[in-house]
Amino acid sequence: MEGDDVAYLEAARTVDDRAHSDAATAAFRAALRGADRDAGGGGSDGANGDDAGGDDDDSDGVRVLEAGAGTCGLLRRLLADGALPTGEWVAVDTDGRVLTAGRDRLRAEATEAGYGVEPEGSTILLDAPDGDATLRVRFERGDVREVAADHDGDFDGVVARSFADLLAPAEVLALLRAAAPDGWYHLPLTFDGETRFSPSHPVDDAVVEAFHGTMRNRGRAATLLSERFREAGSPPAVDARADWVVQGDGTGGYPADEATFLRVVLDTVVASVEELGAVPDGTLADWRETREAQLARGELRYVAGNRDLFGRVP
Repeated sequence: MEGDDVAYLEAARTVDDRAHSDAATAAFRAALRGADRDAGGGGSDGANGDDAGGDDDDSDGVRVLEAGAGTCGLLRRLLADGALPTGEWVAVDTDGRVLTAGRDRLRAEATEAGYGVEPEGSTILLDAPDGDATLRVRFERGDVREVAADHDGDFDGVVARSFADLLAPAEVLALLRAAAPDGWYHLPLTFDGETRFSPSHPVDDAVVEAFHGTMRNRGRAATLLSERFREAGSPPAVDARADWVVQGDGTGGYPADEATFLRVVLDTVVASVEELGAVPDGTLADWRETREAQLARGELRYVAGNRDLFGRVP
């Protein structure tokens, strides 16, 4: 994305929260609790979240690898909902600045929530207020594909939010090999090749078509991944729509800091299309000017088609 990545990721948090599918979120959280860890069928049904205490006696807890952790928005949402697991969480991102921002925010929010927070170099220990659970969070700057290659089968699950569409399907499957054979994956907010702006503009189709043309697989990552999982004999347990939808609040503005989110989206679309050179400069400049004026008035609406995928590692 173009612009300040920390500001963008923080502005995206309310957009992300609205977009997540309930079914994928429930399956993911059941897996974190251990209720859905037995892939052989002896465990409870993690998709509905029943029997959440299935592995509560496992003092080691769950081990999770998160790709593209950013400002730790997913961990912070689990913290806010009282759903942090016991175990170890390895948060990986290539951008050290956003990862540091995420670590600092997670630490501050955990302290405010009553958690004991113990720093250990690149790791922090989060001790639950009741003293019964500890999550060890390790922050690692680097390419998650390399981290995964060094940890073949070491994790219970792999998480990648708004990230899987940045890789080819074969790279995603390789990343998932960091999970054990009975492990799981959670790929929420994976873009699936649909972008809409409104009110309509005469060159929307040309701009959006060019924008998608700059993406790997033209942005159809979720569909392609779902197909690959099915071909491998392990179709997603959950494959649900999870669209980003941003629109004005009716008072000339946007909820929370979502105007910042939209501004970065516009900048990114324009920069990508400019680089491709598929739309005349004057036409693109007019499109941008119109969209920025609508954004300033709180009139611009944006939809990005995403899917939440959760399932067993093929």
